[in-house]
Amino acid sequence: MEKKKVFVLGSINVDLVVYAEHFPEKGETVVGKEFFINQGGKGANQAVAAKKAGADAIFIGRVGTDIFSNIAEESLKKFEVAHRLTFDKTAQTGIAVINVDKTGQNRITIIEGANGHVGSEELEFLKKNIKSGDFLLLQGEIHVDVLVEASKIAKSAEAFIIFDPAPVKEELINVIPYADYVTPNEVELRKLTNSNDPAELLRLGAKNVIFKMGERGVRFINLNEIFEVKAFKVNAVDTTGAGDTFNGSFAAALSMGMDIKEALRFANAAAAISVTRKGAAVSSPTYEEIISFMEAYK
Repeated sequence: MEKKKVFVLGSINVDLVVYAEHFPEKGETVVGKEFFINQGGKGANQAVAAKKAGADAIFIGRVGTDIFSNIAEESLKKFEVAHRLTFDKTAQTGIAVINVDKTGQNRITIIEGANGHVGSEELEFLKKNIKSGDFLLLQGEIHVDVLVEASKIAKSAEAFIIFDPAPVKEELINVIPYADYVTPNEVELRKLTNSNDPAELLRLGAKNVIFKMGERGVRFINLNEIFEVKAFKVNAVDTTGAGDTFNGSFAAALSMGMDIKEALRFANAAAAISVTRKGAAVSSPTYEEIISFMEAYK
């Protein structure tokens, strides 16, 4: 089967990551243990994860013309991700400040910067390049009207849409009717539907729902079937970017022709590997690592 392309339209940030024993309380100064800078943004993270997991991935996004734009683009080049970046003279490159505690949990503050300007130029590129059978991977860090328009373009091209409704906002519900796959976690589901039942997203127009349940794995739901795929048990070091690794790897698996159960197990394995490593995009595993990890669990 011919491998289809995975287009990722979304955010790209530079992450400023601090590791410390615990998160600072109000008015408290905490001495950190480690600091590093790397590429982030849910869109770019998912594109890197998809590429490393074996996809022919193309990232579409926007940066400023500041020093951070060079860091962002060089990171995409390092991971050999094909990309179409718009350099915006009117906005700074997106920034994320990430605090990680000793248990691997994180707290993140984002400045959207140029990500908030993603629009007509990026959509025009998508329209000219996406083809029937390709995949479009979307997240919630660019404006919802752009997400809706991109979804319409993908539908017109007979491509498949995978939508990660994170960071969750009520208006993201407008993207649901276009989605072939929606991938919420428990918090995102409740905020989108005021319900704990993922089937609510089917009633809103989604074709398939992949309900991410953390350590319990994922539940797949459509009008014809429901099943669960268990998570792999690992010792987490840093959960930053685990959801992005899951989505990128899931898109890669589908683009390579895996069936839904194979694709979900593949994505679960990728996410499990990623939490045993520090960082976001840098922590996502390669195709070979994912396959070896899964074989070890047989």
